[in-house]
Amino acid sequence: MPTDTQILPLDPSAVEEYPLAADYRLREDRCVVELSIRPLGRPVLRGRLTATDGHFDLTGQGDGHQLALTMTAVSLRTNVPLLHKVLTGRTALRAADFAEIAFTSSDIILDENRALDIVGQVELCGMTREVRLRGDIRHADAASVVVWAAGSLPAPRRKPRGIGRLASLLAKRRIHLEIAVEFTR
Repeated sequence: MPTDTQILPLDPSAVEEYPLAADYRLREDRCVVELSIRPLGRPVLRGRLTATDGHFDLTGQGDGHQLALTMTAVSLRTNVPLLHKVLTGRTALRAADFAEIAFTSSDIILDENRALDIVGQVELCGMTREVRLRGDIRHADAASVVVWAAGSLPAPRRKPRGIGRLASLLAKRRIHLEIAVEFTR
């Protein structure tokens, strides 16, 4: 077993600050985007989406950081059997039949304690809605960054059309979002 002096760096000024200023790419197998509806503060209905593409750019100065995630509705998994079919109105699970969901943000504040304040837009079926996430960088080293953040997506102002009775009812509720994503260099 190594001693403390073998583990600790000899010169504290030689330690690099993490996360490094770099453009990180999404690690698809280490990404979770969870949606939940919480009428009384407890998650009654949950769903998860899988991201297919994304990046976290920390090369900009000040507010120049960028975060982008792309998901497809086909990746939706819920805790209610057959709800996927009801929400999407589809019976065939072909990726080409489903809409692409994009989250983008160039308004990211990262403080010295690695806390994040992210204001971005979710785009789905030609509609754009603003969402604010707060979280932090849970892990950072020379090769990767793990971001965790949570927030809520307000209900749309316009009633969605052609999505079915249950999906329309659910779409009127505020949706709680939680993301845990690993990005690598």
